[in-house]
Amino acid sequence: MDRPHSLGKFTKLLKTVRSDLKKTFLSWKVTLLLLALLALPSVYATAISDGYALFGPADFFTLIIPFALPLVFPLIAVALYALPFSNELSHRYIVYTRTRSNIRRYLTSKALANIVVAFVAFFLAAFIPFLWAFVVEPSVGVINPYRQTMVGLSPAELEAYPATVNTFSQLLSIGPWAYGLGYSLWLGMNGALYASIGFLLLLVVPNRFVALSIPFIGYHIANFVFAVLTIPQYSPAIVFPFNLTQFPLWVPFVPFTVLAVLALSLALYVRRRTRELDVLL
Repeated sequence: MDRPHSLGKFTKLLKTVRSDLKKTFLSWKVTLLLLALLALPSVYATAISDGYALFGPADFFTLIIPFALPLVFPLIAVALYALPFSNELSHRYIVYTRTRSNIRRYLTSKALANIVVAFVAFFLAAFIPFLWAFVVEPSVGVINPYRQTMVGLSPAELEAYPATVNTFSQLLSIGPWAYGLGYSLWLGMNGALYASIGFLLLLVVPNRFVALSIPFIGYHIANFVFAVLTIPQYSPAIVFPFNLTQFPLWVPFVPFTVLAVLALSLALYVRRRTRELDVLL
């Protein structure tokens, strides 16, 4: 008896999410941010590549990704969707919305749109540089030829070398597409996670500036603390593992799991206290 009703609510939720996504991706501010996120790292890395001894596409890829992104990663994650959403809170739009629709369904649709926007943006932030480094650039030859020798390594060892450099490069032993898709999925998942934490903090912390700043400040404080403790592989910085030695693939999922538990706890708190949260009153 309840099945058609539940299906109807789910369909309505999907329509709301789809409408929200369309509105977000058509925003000129989001479009400019995405263009900068997707294009600038590859352009900059290509421009400075002559000053580096690169041994192949994997080396070039690791030159592209660390361009500024590790420093501002949490800021961009919350700026894509949570920041515009905060305007709805500050303008009291959500207070009027709750009188016309189910507030939980409304927040759920917003949270899902937030996750999709962040995941797609950061997946592409890794996958487009991968395509440039592994597919396009080798075809057009924009940068100088790669080095063919390395002191102390035989040709066979040099061929296997890229798969031993850093975490996730193990996937190169399967193939470059496994590496590109694997790391892109990893970055997309982390982008969605940080975006979710920022979104949920907006509903819990009355001051929106503080709420949006917590993921960024916490990210850098945790990186500093784990570096001092000489266990940087368990810090949030492992999202971008290119300056660390290679660790097993399970290692990055330790801090990811901790943050996922934090996000889930915030989500449960918001769900249980929806009608009591100050920002929604």
